[in-house]
Amino acid sequence: MGNTLEKTPLKIAIVAGERSGDELGAPLMKSLKSINSSIEFVGVGGSKMTAEGLESYFDMREISVMGIIEPLLNLRKLLKLRKGLKKYLLQQNPDIFIGIDSPDFNLPVANFLKKNLQIKTIQYVSPSVWAWRKGRIKSMERSIDSVLTLFPFEETAYSNSRIKTCYVGHPLSYKIDITNTEIESKVQNSIALLPGSRKSEILLMGDLMIKAAKKLKLMNPNYQFFMPLSDSSHLGLFKEDMEDFIHISYENSQDILKKSSMAIITSGTATLEAALSFTPCIAVYKTNWLSYLLIKPFLQVDSFSLPNLILGKKILPELLQSEATIEKIISSVSLLEDRGFESYRNEFNCIKEKLKAGGAYKASVEVLKLLN
Repeated sequence: MGNTLEKTPLKIAIVAGERSGDELGAPLMKSLKSINSSIEFVGVGGSKMTAEGLESYFDMREISVMGIIEPLLNLRKLLKLRKGLKKYLLQQNPDIFIGIDSPDFNLPVANFLKKNLQIKTIQYVSPSVWAWRKGRIKSMERSIDSVLTLFPFEETAYSNSRIKTCYVGHPLSYKIDITNTEIESKVQNSIALLPGSRKSEILLMGDLMIKAAKKLKLMNPNYQFFMPLSDSSHLGLFKEDMEDFIHISYENSQDILKKSSMAIITSGTATLEAALSFTPCIAVYKTNWLSYLLIKPFLQVDSFSLPNLILGKKILPELLQSEATIEKIISSVSLLEDRGFESYRNEFNCIKEKLKAGGAYKASVEVLKLLN
């Protein structure tokens, strides 16, 4: 990086739409400031990004919606917020725009700023074009100059596109560190239950997990169950009685996964946390039936959990939609136990090494390169 750019005052517009985006944005901001201390940040983020100096235009939780149906139900509010944000960022006149995940919200903002300010735009976290609706890449070319990808399998989707890609790896590969001693001292028969971090996920998956845990406990009284929730308000979303054997905690999923011998997880980043914690897991996922029927014809992948996608083979059980039943969860638990923990160690090591690709520093260098 040239000295001129390192000393030039810069204004970076950065927008994250949910908690995982906030966790990506904060290290990126910190790394950018370590290269150029005069950078000013404007946009939208959560508590971690505001701690790094972002004054969020509105509360990030206002746009934390997922799927197809939920955003449609909140469409008027989302459009109003986005319109206000566009106007605000136009007035701020940033040098570059970074949208973190939330592509349905961020890509139109990137397109607007590109047209009106002629600035470079970056999408940090590729939309899942490798999984479905690959045709979106053509429309993305009008909005985005560069995509920073978290996973090695994502870059190939852009091979015939003029969008530049840079594989920076996943920050969790640096954040989650587990020693051989910790791996070998995992609590036997301990099962982590992770129903998701979003209200909609918990409403769909939470009670199913508790029912499965109750049945497993009847089959083997030695099982211990731990459920780390991301927010205390989520406890009120369950209809099933937790009883005494499910231990509830908050905001400590990684600690729980490190100690557990197995996990049942609503598919998402938590399956990656499990693999990096050397905890074999069952990935379960259900969405609104209408959303699933709309998405299903466009799916281009055989797996949906991140560990399986990264390795390019199905090492962990996956239960999608109608397959996510109590009986199939129980049979998947037996499958993991029959295979044995040791058989997973090399594969989890491989995932960890694949994902260490430079992280926030590499991403920050790529951002500043676009300004040269």
